[in-house]
Amino acid sequence: MMQHLNTLTQIVNAASAVSDLTRKEAQYRFVVAEGGTLYVHIASALVQIQRTDGTAVEVSASLQVPIAWRIAAEQDDAGAYFVALRRSVVGGLASAQFTLSVPASLHIMLRLEDASLQIAGISALLELPPASDGRLRIVLPEASR
Repeated sequence: MMQHLNTLTQIVNAASAVSDLTRKEAQYRFVVAEGGTLYVHIASALVQIQRTDGTAVEVSASLQVPIAWRIAAEQDDAGAYFVALRRSVVGGLASAQFTLSVPASLHIMLRLEDASLQIAGISALLELPPASDGRLRIVLPEASR
């Protein structure tokens, strides 16, 4: 009986170690001047955007199979840049979720490829017309601009 318990404990510990290798949480933080821009390029992931009253951009990344991701984050006088792309060979096994907390005073430029987008706290009329070229365009009516 004790030997079975020890074996089960070893299996649980091994599974936990494998799980730790296949998941990673990462945080990125940028202080961008008011009126600056956050440039984002993300492929094949869930992207969540929420506006904040703060002064810093915060990006939380939850990666499944972290070795399958190429991530770059930089900043200059114009703003902050965040890129997350899946690697071509092992990327098909990977998934990720990125939560962007962005001050309301900043512009956001998104380039998304095969991604899902969630935006919190929207107060606008959004029109999503059909697109024969596969590109999603968001058009705000004149009254909302």
